[in-house]
Amino acid sequence: MPVPALLRSGSGEENFFKQAIDLFEKQNPGTTVNRILVPGGADYNTKLDLMIASGDPPAIYAPFSDRGYRYYAAKGLSQPLDEFVARDKLDLSDFHPDGMKGCRWQGKLCALPLDLWPHVLFYNKTLFKEAGVDNLTTDWKDASWNTDKYLELARKLTKRDGDQVTQFGSDAYFNYWASGWIFGGDFLPPATYETGIVSEFSGDTDPRVAPAVQWAADLMLKEKVAPSPAQAQQVQAGAPALFMSGKVAMSIGNIGSLSNFAKIDAFEWGVAPAPNPPAGAQRHLHVWIDFWSMIKGVKNLEGAWKLMKFMMTPEAQRIYPMAYGPLSSRLSLGQEWLTIQKSTLKLSDDELNVMVQGPTYEQIDPENWSANFSPINSKALQPALDKVWLGDMSAADAIKEAAPGIRKLITETKATITG
Repeated sequence: MPVPALLRSGSGEENFFKQAIDLFEKQNPGTTVNRILVPGGADYNTKLDLMIASGDPPAIYAPFSDRGYRYYAAKGLSQPLDEFVARDKLDLSDFHPDGMKGCRWQGKLCALPLDLWPHVLFYNKTLFKEAGVDNLTTDWKDASWNTDKYLELARKLTKRDGDQVTQFGSDAYFNYWASGWIFGGDFLPPATYETGIVSEFSGDTDPRVAPAVQWAADLMLKEKVAPSPAQAQQVQAGAPALFMSGKVAMSIGNIGSLSNFAKIDAFEWGVAPAPNPPAGAQRHLHVWIDFWSMIKGVKNLEGAWKLMKFMMTPEAQRIYPMAYGPLSSRLSLGQEWLTIQKSTLKLSDDELNVMVQGPTYEQIDPENWSANFSPINSKALQPALDKVWLGDMSAADAIKEAAPGIRKLITETKATITG
């Protein structure tokens, strides 16, 4: 019986999934994989929900949207993996400890950590040189590199022809919940990341949140050093990513872009740590840690486990995620990741180490690792933030207006969590 794998399309990963699954089928001639490719985000959520409702859930899926496996585990839908791991004597000690901690729900192992996507700053060295600006630091501990300095450089690197911006100093700087983290604050209290359950909202009580969101929005609305969505579409002009247009000096992003950025030959680019908050505050930044998980009721359970286990092997990890860009969740493959990237990227050892060191300075996110953040975010928090990006409301007013509805959703979604 074929094993259905729910995968993401539209982000350049398709060929890497193909290579890995082709290898699996070659090594397991009695097992075929039905490769279901769906765009990430809402489409992915919808397809996963439809597959569950049809009684034919996927053998493996990942958080290619704003939902982690805990969203489903909290509804009693996740397939526990402990018996398979014990039976096959799968050694879990090589996997990233933060990822492993998050893969348990109410004491049961319901997922396996797949990869790490730390956030770093990509910048156009050619534009920096033309503007007489030195290359950025590669030291995560450099306290002088902060958001004030970032804004100063973004202004200097922005070019105008009359009222028209011809070169942007910055890309959009987190236009979602992560914007609330920029100055060291958070929409959610620290306990959220330990329990995996959103129980409180701190976006309107943490004094660092609204100013951070406003700072990010003002890069576009007030400073005009970052493009509006319409401007970004015009500048990107078919390039796989806006940064690749050569008309954006700095872009915050994750290392999943590396396979595309390796194709850049029109300009020289580099990597730096994300800037610190102002006034010496501690950096608060997220690393995406993905996982593979499965839903209860998969029709070929043994084949599903065989595929999941294979996707965690070093040989599969070298294909996806490593050749695509992200770090493997296997600690033993760290040096191999460096070797792969050195063969394709024209970056210094210090720049490569910025990406390797990134997870040390970053933490898990609420999307992948909480049971009830997804509906809270999609129904209340993100719509409030959209009002800020559109210039309809200040960050402080939008967050204050949304807070009662967010707290109501927290109460409602907590009530759906089983166990």
